[in-house]
Amino acid sequence: MSSSIKYDIAMSYFQMYNFFMQIDQLFEFVYILIDKKQSTASEMAKRFGVSTRTIYRWIDALSVSGVPVYSLKGRGGGIAISEKYALDKRILSEEERLAIVSSVKAFNSLTGNPSSAVNVNLKAAEKISGLVTTDTDWLEVDFSPWSPEGSEVRKLFGTLRECILKKRQVSFEYFRGDGKTEHRLVHPWKLVYKGQAWYLQGWCTTRQAERFFKLSRMRNISMTGRTATVTRFSVPVVNSQSENQRPKPKMITIKAKVSNNKISYLLDTFICSEVVPNKDGSITASFTVPDEDWLQDLLLGFGPDLKILSPKSVRERIIKLANDVLNNYITR
Repeated sequence: MSSSIKYDIAMSYFQMYNFFMQIDQLFEFVYILIDKKQSTASEMAKRFGVSTRTIYRWIDALSVSGVPVYSLKGRGGGIAISEKYALDKRILSEEERLAIVSSVKAFNSLTGNPSSAVNVNLKAAEKISGLVTTDTDWLEVDFSPWSPEGSEVRKLFGTLRECILKKRQVSFEYFRGDGKTEHRLVHPWKLVYKGQAWYLQGWCTTRQAERFFKLSRMRNISMTGRTATVTRFSVPVVNSQSENQRPKPKMITIKAKVSNNKISYLLDTFICSEVVPNKDGSITASFTVPDEDWLQDLLLGFGPDLKILSPKSVRERIIKLANDVLNNYITR
């Protein structure tokens, strides 16, 4: 039977029973069943403000139109919907289901509670994987380091995730850019991955402003019993962009000559817009970076394998830093 015929039959059925339910209510009715798996006619009648007889008419009408809603008689019965319907191709395309499976698998690498969250995610992935014909193992994401501390990273991520979802303030010690340590109490909003690093975004009670905290600089993290009441939507624009908030750094483009055996490390560190091999075996590369104090420290780490061609100001800063390092060893 074609979908158009089903639609005509369903509409006739609706008219027969004077069915005037709004389309948004119809979707709500179906998705409540998808979410709860099972409900009773009396519960649905109370929610929509109609009689149980009307609920059963809706069930018959939806069944005629192709939606697999059915009633279960007896003790523990009620109204249910086919579990497969929530995930079949009438709801999600093959590409959409593949994207969901890949996202769930990537998220599992960051969750630090194998007894609950990971198991739930794996079950969800398994359910959807059964409906995907494409290979779902094309992507694997693991943000933890190669070192044994990888488990600590997942534990940290799991703690912050729990704070955000349960709306609890998070307490931790934080290493500032100047090397000093401060205790922070934050209303957490979300975890952000940017510039090859994880950050916690939230409202800092110490600074009374929105802040980003690099996870690698956080220590002694714990979820407090205090409710996180400051949200992204409750903060006035004037406060979230206050003078206390750190301005965006100035960006500069560096052109450098790097030895062939260190180009891979340079590409791992910076996003190079230009990589040109030279006749002497070296490579000329260009990359844009924030003009911050840590820049010369990072560049000096390449030693004699990296020579800054421009800008001149960066060359001078590296020369000064190299002399300071040399003097530090000579004076001792």
